[in-house]
Amino acid sequence: MNYFTKKIGNIAYSKEKIRFLLFALVLLMTLFLARYLLGMAYARYEIRTKINANIDKALYIFEDSSPSFNLEPSGIVPSDTAYFYKFSVSNYNASKRSDVDMSYKVIVRTTTNLPITIRLYRNEEHTAAGATNIISSPVIRQDEDGAYYRVYESNAQYEMDYVDKVTDIYTIVVDFPASYSANPVYANYLENIEVTLESKQII
Repeated sequence: MNYFTKKIGNIAYSKEKIRFLLFALVLLMTLFLARYLLGMAYARYEIRTKINANIDKALYIFEDSSPSFNLEPSGIVPSDTAYFYKFSVSNYNASKRSDVDMSYKVIVRTTTNLPITIRLYRNEEHTAAGATNIISSPVIRQDEDGAYYRVYESNAQYEMDYVDKVTDIYTIVVDFPASYSANPVYANYLENIEVTLESKQII
C-alpha cells in the first residue's frame, strides 16, 4: 500500500513539475515576444521621427485638385554631395480632414538650365540601404512659350483612406555632379523645380 501511495505521489509531483516548466516556458516566450515587439515599435518610431525632421513644405489633399510648390535651390553648385529637400502630403490639417478616399501621384518638373538629375523617395531615408527611387527617367517637354522642361512622374498612384489621418513624407534628391565644375557657364544659371500633386477622389 505504501508503495502505491508513494508511486502516485511521484506521478503527481511530476505533473506539477511539468506544469511549472510549461508555465515558465510560456512566460519566457511572452516576455521575449513583448521585448521584440517593443523594440520593433521603437525602431519604427525612431525612423519615422528621423524622416519627419526638417520638412521644407507641406501639401494637403481634400478633393480633386493639383496643389503645387516651387523650389529654387539657390547656391547649388557642382558637388559630389547631393542636395535634398523634404515635403509632406497629408489628407488633413489643423482644421480639416478629407471626408473621401483620395489617390494621387507626384509630378516633378524642372527647367533645363543645369544638368541636374532628380530622385524621389517616399517614406524612407534616401541614404538607407535599398532605398527606392520612385520616379523614372524624365520626359523632355516644351510649353506654349517654347521653353523646355524635364518632367518626372511617380511610378505609382498612392491612396489615402479618409478614415485615417495619413501623411506621406517625400525626399527630393538633386544630383549636380562635381565634374561640371570645370564649366563656368553654369555659374550664371538658376534651376527651378516644381512639385505638383495630381489628386482625385476614389469612387
